[in-house]
Amino acid sequence: MTRDDPSRVKAILDDIRRFGVTAARVVTRGRERFFDPEDDDQRRIAKSVVIDLSTAAERLPASFRDAHDDVDWAGIRATRNFIAHDYTGTDDELLWRAITVEFPKILAKLGL
Repeated sequence: MTRDDPSRVKAILDDIRRFGVTAARVVTRGRERFFDPEDDDQRRIAKSVVIDLSTAAERLPASFRDAHDDVDWAGIRATRNFIAHDYTGTDDELLWRAITVEFPKILAKLGL
């Protein structure tokens, strides 16, 4: 299977769709639970989803990303790098915005 194989692209998009479902589940649980200082489960899930989205996006062929130039691919990668490498300093507001605002926009732009 080549990088541009349509079935591979479909599988990656299916993964992204599934990550969106997980992000939406975190959002549905609410802001209060997300920011609970005694329970970081929702923030950890959100971090994982953002990292997984970036990994999947990197696996998409350049031709696909070029055809969807309205998606901020560089921003997805930058957000992932910030979250993945700034373990204790991650801005939880940034993370909340990523899953409540940006992720749904990405899904919509990809038709997912």
